[in-house]
Amino acid sequence: MIEEIFSNFNLFHFAVICTAFFLGGLVKGTSSFGLPTVSVPILITVLPLPAALSVLAVPLVLSNVFQMVSAGGIKQAVKRHWSLYITVLATLPVGVYLLAIADINLLTVILGIVLMIVTSFEIFGIPLSFLKNHEKVYAPIIGVLSGIIGGMTSLFAIMPIFFMVALGLEKERFVSAVSVMLCTGSLVLAISLQRTDNLGALETVYGVLGMMPIIAGIWLGTKLRQKVDQMIFRKIVLSLIFVIGVSMVVRSYEVFF
Repeated sequence: MIEEIFSNFNLFHFAVICTAFFLGGLVKGTSSFGLPTVSVPILITVLPLPAALSVLAVPLVLSNVFQMVSAGGIKQAVKRHWSLYITVLATLPVGVYLLAIADINLLTVILGIVLMIVTSFEIFGIPLSFLKNHEKVYAPIIGVLSGIIGGMTSLFAIMPIFFMVALGLEKERFVSAVSVMLCTGSLVLAISLQRTDNLGALETVYGVLGMMPIIAGIWLGTKLRQKVDQMIFRKIVLSLIFVIGVSMVVRSYEVFF
């Protein structure tokens, strides 16, 4: 197995992976999310989508464990958001099994458009208070949709993150809630990818070695976050989600045409 890994190891691919991981870690440290959403568009320039998701599997688990422990507030986050967490975790394996048969580009376009619309409401001051007023109703619905979509794209956190922004969580509580979801969801995603033979030895090696640039990016991003005002932090998160939505639509449009 070791000889096979060495023979298939590609230095150029690894350099791209390290670049993608550092940038993703930087955004993650600043906003508490962003590793897959920043890394995947870069990774798929040299790797097919299933391989890109598999390379990310181990770093997602390890980096989110690190961030969850650092953030704290785990008990409070689980107590409030348990229905969201459970539905995401239960449906992530479904999305992974659908990865081979679904039209991911069409799904990505739809999700990107939805993200652009809803974040525009918040950025331009159009209230979405109904989400906060009916949190217990919308949380499991968002969880189911996010789990299925996330299993096919690794972006299982985007809609829950927007939901938490709409709830108006204080900055550190937001980071704690997102960290718990990302840590548990990443573990389920990694197990599901392994059981469907997408996560192999080479992808695992790439992921483990890529932890150093991720840690460096998270460290730098965390330092930046500590200097950011609460309202500015909210705008940064919303703007990142909007940009992610645009990039998803553009990338998938290019594939279609």
